[in-house]
Amino acid sequence: MSQVTNILKLVQLKIKQFTNIFSTSKRNQVYLFSSISTLIVFTVYLWFGSFGLWTNLPTITTYYDKLANAFRHGNLSLDEKPDPALLALENPYDPDARAGIKVPTDFSFYNGKYYLYFGVVPALLLTVAKYFGFGIIGDQYPVFIFISGTFIIQSLLIVMTWERFFRNIPSWMVPLAILFGGLISPFAWILTQARFYEAASASGQFFFLLGLYFIISAQNGTSISNKRFMMGGASWALAFSSRPTLALLIGFVILIMVIIPVLRGYYKTKLVSKTVYTLASIGLPLVLGIGIWGLYNWARFDSFFETGFYYELAWPNLQKYNDQLFSPVYVLPNLYNYLFMAPSITDTFPFIRSVQGAGAAKFPSISLPEIYFTRGLTGIVYSTPFMLFASILLFPHIRKRKQDNNNQDNDLFKWTVISLWGSFFTGLATFVSYFWVETRFLLDFMPPLVLLSIIGFWQGYLFLLDKPISRILYVAIAIGLIVISIMIGNLLALSAHRGGFKEFNPVLWQYLYKDFDHVLLRKLFSLFLPK
Repeated sequence: MSQVTNILKLVQLKIKQFTNIFSTSKRNQVYLFSSISTLIVFTVYLWFGSFGLWTNLPTITTYYDKLANAFRHGNLSLDEKPDPALLALENPYDPDARAGIKVPTDFSFYNGKYYLYFGVVPALLLTVAKYFGFGIIGDQYPVFIFISGTFIIQSLLIVMTWERFFRNIPSWMVPLAILFGGLISPFAWILTQARFYEAASASGQFFFLLGLYFIISAQNGTSISNKRFMMGGASWALAFSSRPTLALLIGFVILIMVIIPVLRGYYKTKLVSKTVYTLASIGLPLVLGIGIWGLYNWARFDSFFETGFYYELAWPNLQKYNDQLFSPVYVLPNLYNYLFMAPSITDTFPFIRSVQGAGAAKFPSISLPEIYFTRGLTGIVYSTPFMLFASILLFPHIRKRKQDNNNQDNDLFKWTVISLWGSFFTGLATFVSYFWVETRFLLDFMPPLVLLSIIGFWQGYLFLLDKPISRILYVAIAIGLIVISIMIGNLLALSAHRGGFKEFNPVLWQYLYKDFDHVLLRKLFSLFLPK
């Protein structure tokens, strides 16, 4: 009997300890429910990444594995040997000239050898894994790792933003924001199309956000952690080496979050040594990383800045159209494609699908080069309508209510918001001026917009603290848009990659697309379906 009594007392104690989490600390509540949100997101990621198989991630490409094998053998070029017929061509970069010759898609060809022009960092990760006995590693694994890592760092930034600037908002808003940030487009889309392209993009975005996290967390009041600045610089060096197109984003954030605060500190203290040491702590690892990246390029292509893109064996002939790959003539059509391109509504599951970008048709007076090309995509306004809350930050009369923040924290908040806007616009500018348009490029500029929309929502909530009816309506609209954003993002992934489900999990494909009667979704989408 005494044993039963002891067990009951132990259970009672554990229940009390668990309930104390909810009653004693708002911070504990945020951490607990944020952890639950994180587990939910990871579960969804695993389902999409495995095409519902759960036990393994199907392989689509193995390009980075090829590069990792080359590194293990002490080579920078791939082990695969070009066809002698390709070697004999006068101009192997002309698709018509190499017609009929078996050529791997998107390999770079230089001096009779194959290379990869994609960022090198995922290959370094796989090279390390090779030394632990791993065999062939598909590109889906670095994609999954870096997408998950991007989500984790994005979530840490959300929590840190709440802790520093928004302690007055309800605790449930933080885990809700984490769910939103992890489940919207293009994350599920990327996981179900996990190739070497997506591996490079995901790696770059992970290290960019990691660097941003270190830089923001390094600044606490009047003090700066040089160690965290150094880690931020190293992270951005890896981001650049993964995705050189992030150079503008990194440069803008360094200007706003590092150079300006450090120089302001110098004008106050006049300490030259401290200023130089602080700038060097972030600058040295960044310069070192870029230098190694440049030497890697030089060893392959005899050029510090040539990644191999110029020598890519692709359609079209990139050398022929080299001066048209980036152009301002693409900006208006591509802005329409990335922001306002509407999806197509169908009468079968998943009821919504992306269609080929129609931005060129919206601006018939603009003469676009022959090389211009678009794949299926859906504009941010339609795929993620909650992003509209970011616009709240553009209205100067909506000020964040006074909290327990000092002036330094208010300055940090201002510079953080400016950095996020700059990251979004510079990332967007890179790809709206590019000749190729598709969904995967959204990953290069969406995370900063995710953070901006969450901050905008929270700031709008604080602005309405004294207006309960307006605040309730405001929150209801926000939750509705979050639910819609999550639903649309995942349904777009299901529609875009139904072929992948058919190939890797035919039983689930039959259930999803053929047998199951989606009554609830059918009724929901019937509001929008054509009569």
